[in-house]
Formats: sequence, C-alpha cells, structure tokens
Amino acid sequence: MRTPHLITALAATLALAACGSGSTTSPSGAATAAAPALAGEVAKMSQPQDAFPVPSEPISDITSLRGRTVYYIPITQQAPSFTVTATALTEALDAAGVKTQICDGGSNPSSIAACVNQAVGARAAGIITDAIPYAMAANSLDAAQKAGVPVLIADQIPDDDHPAGDTLAYQEGAGTEMLSAVATWIVADSGGTAKIVLNAATDSPSARAYAQAAEKVVADSCPDCTLTVNEISSANFSLIGSQTSSAVLKTPGVGYVVSEFDQYLQPTITGVQQSGRAASVKGGSSAATLASLKMLKDKNFLHVEAAQALPFQGWTLADAVMRLALGQEVLEHEVPFRLFTGDNIGDVQLTEEAQASGEWFGPSGFQDQFRELWGVA
Repeated sequence: MRTPHLITALAATLALAACGSGSTTSPSGAATAAAPALAGEVAKMSQPQDAFPVPSEPISDITSLRGRTVYYIPITQQAPSFTVTATALTEALDAAGVKTQICDGGSNPSSIAACVNQAVGARAAGIITDAIPYAMAANSLDAAQKAGVPVLIADQIPDDDHPAGDTLAYQEGAGTEMLSAVATWIVADSGGTAKIVLNAATDSPSARAYAQAAEKVVADSCPDCTLTVNEISSANFSLIGSQTSSAVLKTPGVGYVVSEFDQYLQPTITGVQQSGRAASVKGGSSAATLASLKMLKDKNFLHVEAAQALPFQGWTLADAVMRLALGQEVLEHEVPFRLFTGDNIGDVQLTEEAQASGEWFGPSGFQDQFRELWGVA
C-alpha cells in the first residue's frame, strides 16, 4: 500500500493546475514544513527496502498458461529503463513457462496500435503496455479486450474513462513518488531558497501529474523557492536542448535543473551547457538506470536521481498479467523507489549484474518468493 502522505500528494496533483511553458512561480503562504526538517525524509527515501513487498496470495492453475505468449509494449525502447523491466519480465514469465514478445511502441500511436494488433493476431495470453496512456491506442486496446486478450497498463495513473475490469488492469509504478523525492531533496539541499527549472513532460496525463507532484512539494515546503516549468515533449525531442537553455537564461540565479525522466536527460544537459550556466547548476532526474547513476557518482551534472525497482517491477507485471489472463483478482503491487545522491551512491554497486538483481533497492531473493507463490520453485 502507498503511504498516506503519498496518496494525499497524488490526489492533490490531480487537482493542481498545470503551469504553462516557461512560466515562473513564486510560492507564498506558510510552509507546511521547514527545509531542514525535510532532511529526515531525504534520509529515509535514500535507504533500500528491508524487504520487497511480495504478495502472499498464490496463483491457481498457472500450468494452463504454459507455452503461451505475453506481449510487452514499452512506449519507446530508446529509454533504458524499459530494457531493464523487459529483462526481468522475460525472466519471470519464463519461470512460469510463458513466452515474452517485446514490441517497440516507438512513441508513436500508429506503432503502438500495430503492436497491439500483432498481439491480437497471435492470440496472446495478455498485453502489457508501459508508460502508454490508454487514450493513445484506445481503439486497438478496446479491440484486444473484445478479442479476449487482456490488457495491463503499467506506469500510468488509471484512466477514469477506461476503468479497470475483468480484462483491464493498471499498475501505477512510482512516478509520483520519484519526482516528489527529487523535489524534496532540492528544497533541503538549498536550505529553502532553491531556484529551479523543471523540464516537465507533456506526453501523457500521468507525466503531467508526476511533474505537478514535484511542483506541489516546492509550493508546500518552500515559500522562498522559485520554480520555472519548462514544458517538453517527445514529439519535439530535438527542441528540448534549446528550450532548456532558454528556460535557464530566463530564471535568474538558477541553481537546479531537473529532467523529469532520464529519457530527456541528454538534451537537458546540452541545454544547460548552451546557457553557459553549467558550472553553477545541480542536475536532477528520475527513472534512473546504470548509466545515469554512474554520471551521478562521477559528479557529471547529476546531483540527485530517483529510481524505481525495475527488476522487481518486471516480476510484479508478470504476476499481474498472469492473474488477469486466468480471470483471477489482480493484486495491487507497490513498486519501491529509492533516492540516490552523493551521500549514498558510493555504497551502490554500479554494475549490470547489480542493476538486474534489484539489490539497489533491497535484499535479494524476491525472485524465489514469486516462484514459490506461483508453484514453480
């Protein structure tokens, strides 16, 4: 279950009006928490889990899925986080005797629809889309369910126009928590005086809500901070560098620049360099993987990163899609996240093996727990 604080933050973000591109806000009113008090929250979010939240309810009749195929459709395979998830998902489904077919959504509605249609034509056991809003491929996803292929939407806030049901489920991920954590660190690090540029993605309602969660942290806890929201999009990826440079130059005294996701990190860095302010800016991002954590350790632009436990998420997605395919209740899986900074990155094993194992986020062994849960240990 998500903590009450994070549930409250998410509910508030949905009601918060989005800031326009290049707008600057100066929060006012009494702060709900002084910046020094946030240090305790930062310390807590920087620690690994004592244990992963593996469910206890077994899946029945899992053998009926053996030999069938689940389609995994990330919005784009250019983002390294989806590769980590896909690797874990493949390992998990393979343990249950289920095949995985990966189809790149290409950040394009037509490509996503083609992937969904391919899954339907192959009579897939299920479809998992990752970071794709339902509305982006609504007709194809509707058709898939009518054809008897259930759909699991990952890393998106549930769409009220397409509620979960017998053939549709959602797994939100930790997008809200990650951006809130990055904002909390910035407020604490600045002593409550941060001047921030946030490169906020407009690609989906969920991406907007995640950015709004960070905005709310700043508004609630830092009345002396200023925040410039620079709206960016995958559709205009080549413009992100120049947009970032412009936003930085329009924010006097800027000390922090945040890329909402690592997917936009490189053009964000390019924009900061073009502005001539790189020496005075601390960078932040979320959805971290091995490459960006190495940048953080090397103090190459990044000073704070948030990441969700992608290896664990891969196994939870396998659990959820198999339950959905079998007509069983889909459990509410919590995907842990962690904040990485200069204070804890030295204790993290920055290797491909460590990334794949999930050890950055908690103790090993959750894979065996899932196998036991599924009766395939």
